[in-house]
Amino acid sequence: MTSTSLKKALHSIGLIIFLILFSVQSFAQAGSVSGTVTDAEGKPIVGATVKIKGANKATVTKEGGTFSFSNVPGSGTLIISHIAYTTMETPFSSDKAIIISLKESTKMVDEVVVTGVFDKRTALQSSIAISTLKSDAISKLAPNSAADLLSYTPGVYVNSSVGEINNTVFSRGVNANQFSVAGGNGYYYVSLMEDGLPVSNLSSGNIVADYFYRADATLSRLESVRGGSASITGANAPGGIFNYVSKTGQNASNELTYKFGLEGDGRNAYNRLDGNFGGKLGTKGWFYNVGGFYRISQGARSPGYAQNKGGQFKANLVKTFSNGSVKIFAKYLNDKNGLPQNLPARNYDKPQLVEGFGEADTYMLPDISVKSPLWGTDKTYTFDPSNLSHSKDYSLGSELNLRLGNGWSLTNNFKVDHKNVEQSLTIMANPTPLNGFFTYALMGMVGPGTFSFKDRNTKTELASVSAAFDPTVQGPPFRYTILKNNLPANSVMQDGVLFNFTNYSNSKLNEVMDQLTFNKKAGKHSISFGSFIASSHVETDPNGTANTVIRPIENKPQPLDITWTQLNGKTYQVTSPEGYAQLSGGRFSFNKYEVTQTQLSGFLADGIQLSPNLNLDLGVRFDHIIVDGSNNIGVENPKSEEGGIDKDPLTLYDNFYFVKGEDIPYKTNLNTVSYSAGINYQINQSNSIYGRYSSGRKSPDMQFYFDNYNTPGVSPEARAQKVNQIEIGYKFKSKKITGSIIPFYSELSDIPVSSIGQDTTGLSYFTPVVFNAIRTFGVEGEANVFLTKHFDVRVGLTVQSAKATTWQSWVMGANGKQDDKLTDNNGNTAENIPNLMYTVVPTYSFKSGYVFAGWKYMGKRAANMSNAFDLPGFHEFNLGAGYNLTKRIGVAANINNLFNTFGVMNWSATTEDNIIDGFSHNSFTPEKRKANPNSVYSVLPIQPRAYFVSVTYKF
Repeated sequence: MTSTSLKKALHSIGLIIFLILFSVQSFAQAGSVSGTVTDAEGKPIVGATVKIKGANKATVTKEGGTFSFSNVPGSGTLIISHIAYTTMETPFSSDKAIIISLKESTKMVDEVVVTGVFDKRTALQSSIAISTLKSDAISKLAPNSAADLLSYTPGVYVNSSVGEINNTVFSRGVNANQFSVAGGNGYYYVSLMEDGLPVSNLSSGNIVADYFYRADATLSRLESVRGGSASITGANAPGGIFNYVSKTGQNASNELTYKFGLEGDGRNAYNRLDGNFGGKLGTKGWFYNVGGFYRISQGARSPGYAQNKGGQFKANLVKTFSNGSVKIFAKYLNDKNGLPQNLPARNYDKPQLVEGFGEADTYMLPDISVKSPLWGTDKTYTFDPSNLSHSKDYSLGSELNLRLGNGWSLTNNFKVDHKNVEQSLTIMANPTPLNGFFTYALMGMVGPGTFSFKDRNTKTELASVSAAFDPTVQGPPFRYTILKNNLPANSVMQDGVLFNFTNYSNSKLNEVMDQLTFNKKAGKHSISFGSFIASSHVETDPNGTANTVIRPIENKPQPLDITWTQLNGKTYQVTSPEGYAQLSGGRFSFNKYEVTQTQLSGFLADGIQLSPNLNLDLGVRFDHIIVDGSNNIGVENPKSEEGGIDKDPLTLYDNFYFVKGEDIPYKTNLNTVSYSAGINYQINQSNSIYGRYSSGRKSPDMQFYFDNYNTPGVSPEARAQKVNQIEIGYKFKSKKITGSIIPFYSELSDIPVSSIGQDTTGLSYFTPVVFNAIRTFGVEGEANVFLTKHFDVRVGLTVQSAKATTWQSWVMGANGKQDDKLTDNNGNTAENIPNLMYTVVPTYSFKSGYVFAGWKYMGKRAANMSNAFDLPGFHEFNLGAGYNLTKRIGVAANINNLFNTFGVMNWSATTEDNIIDGFSHNSFTPEKRKANPNSVYSVLPIQPRAYFVSVTYKF
């Protein structure tokens, strides 16, 4: 062996010895590391990727959010990432367990799915359409109501023109009868949820879910599911679920916000204070959060008193432990809210307010209260317009989440509450002619004589009319002659006055609801099953027309003082000193309702992971609904000649009230089965496609029973509506753009339709119920485009076409049932479903602030099922900006409806021929429009321009 060869051999041997010694040393230092990955609330995150920095080691968190590595260095750095959370790095030491809490990504506004599913997944892994609006985005907006936040979600129609409550919300054309007196309220086909449970599981004309929910500083995020799985995961909500999720101490920010504004195009003051406070409570897994708001607002259309006055307080307490968490929460709401009335308009092709009226004007009654008889002269109630719709809610509940081991978990949501709504409302304020029979009949003035209309304050006579018996007159045999007319707005309606009803109701609702869900992970299956139980008892006593009023046709009109001098020389005082006639009903009965609705539901779902990228969702739901109640329809006071409360027969206003009739009991049982199936294929980390079919059921709300179960032994069938839906979606996500494109089809059938009429004596009645159907095709799209680091655009788009496949409507003739008739509108465009809706929200953010613009478009809609005319489309622009003066103090400014756009949302038919026509959209036919194309009807436009400035202090 040469010396060179020997040197090479010794060098190799030395290198081998060194490597062996190094390996032994490394093995001696090798260890393990394990831990748990959670979200900000302490809930485990499944599917998070955990890597060791600088090494080729990675794993994914399992059930309970756990992970582990073996044979790792004694120390190092872990990189934890998840599609919906901000990636973070954290140091580790071997043989020590760690807990890692991830923050939700502020860019991924629609990733984690917890609403409308039983198995938490990312949006790309889910076969449903869901959008999320988080607190940072919500804080930049100045919505008219909680529902107004939903207008930024594709596929969702929102009408918030009336203000903070009584909004109309539906999705994907699943809507019918929203305007009918006998129909549903604005959340009829969808569920308004608060922290995973319905705000109310019962609804009627006087009890609407959004009466009892307000968005404030305690709101963490809004999750919106359209169609799809809502048939299975929601209680009686096949159209969608809108879940308002509250902040807890784990994700709370301590803040106070004072907001000042000018609504009604700068006329009316707005003042509001919001607060939220939360954080750790000790060191043993306890967290607290408290907050709420108080607000006084004159409203967009003020009659001279606050249209929104009150607030709420919310609190929750969370305890986290090794295998779960428990939350206890409470809420107290006490708020008064106005419901503005439609204003006079002309021109069916391009609706516009008549001369002398603006978007910020109002027909609401002035602040004048009156005591009225309640079922007799021994008890009274007070009708007070300034009391508005006064809602109270006392709620207490809990949420329990447990990981039971072996793949089992349990969630239980429970809530008990007491709600109360007292309403003193102006309703059906419509121009009507002084020479029309029903103008007088509905005021209790049937017969010949002379009627005098005076200014109530100055006693100046503004108009006088004589009535004479004339059998040649078609219909009621009276002829009216105008003797004097100095009323304003004769250009609006010659010899016209403003006639309106009022409504008084007092409803008390007690509810208990509980949803229990078990989940089992077993191989490729994620099986969920459970129950939803709810008991709701409501008593409405009384409900009905509180009185009638005649006023001039003008902004903020005052009631007129009316007297009736008969041919025998006797003069009757028709109106009270306050200007009200027909106290406690007149010709429209006071009623009393009491009912208990019990819902027992069971559901079963299975999420099957067919392959790493392909999953199948199957679900079925059974609902058993018991409605046990009684209606008491008031009857006319049989002793009207005794003179009412004041015992004076010449004061007509308190003579004709209603006394209780007989209780009419009823009890129905309704069983429904809903089912849904969806499949999702995740093409890669950035793209997925899905398809879903759902068949859901919607049971009648209480108004159906109140209106139709009023004759002993006679009642219509209580039939659940069917909602069949198909959707096929493409979802995408990248650093520059996230979003979805979803074609959909919905078919709504068994829709109950009834109309209100008036018999020959002037008393009201409801027509028999008929059942109809509509269908909608459409496409919805959504995208968040991140053009630069500072500039992004949020876009939502809905294109749809809705038709009435089967639709019959009642057309009312003269008073009495003899000439009521059904007309076919098969094939017509379905009413109030826009052909196009979109929102575009560009936002520029910089180090200390932001600027954004909001552009909304509402497309044209058929005004009614007879397609008498279309409500035209319109654009609305909003503007907002914010700036952080310091780390703790920020200011923001918003302008809603920047260009003061006039866009019609509500309307009611002309009452020039018959004031009862105003109760039903379908009373106005193309033939009636052709006969009188320039008639005055009523509309309510979107809220006029408003300005807001807010200051926020965070600590």
